[in-house]
Amino acid sequence: MRVKSMLLDDDGITYVIGETKFRYRVEQKPNIKVGQEVELVDLIRKTRPYLVMSAETEKQMGARNE
Repeated sequence: MRVKSMLLDDDGITYVIGETKFRYRVEQKPNIKVGQEVELVDLIRKTRPYLVMSAETEKQMGARNE
């Protein structure tokens, strides 16, 4: 899958790959570039994100908070 975007904030870095968000701490920044093709299983094994959230899960969580 292709890396769509990278969002950087004070708490960490979020990569959007397909419809899934991968969250990393700043000090844990993986060597991933926007537009790069990645294999999801290998990405998770090698980079160890602390949060993985699909678009579906994000919608469900948003519905609960309303």
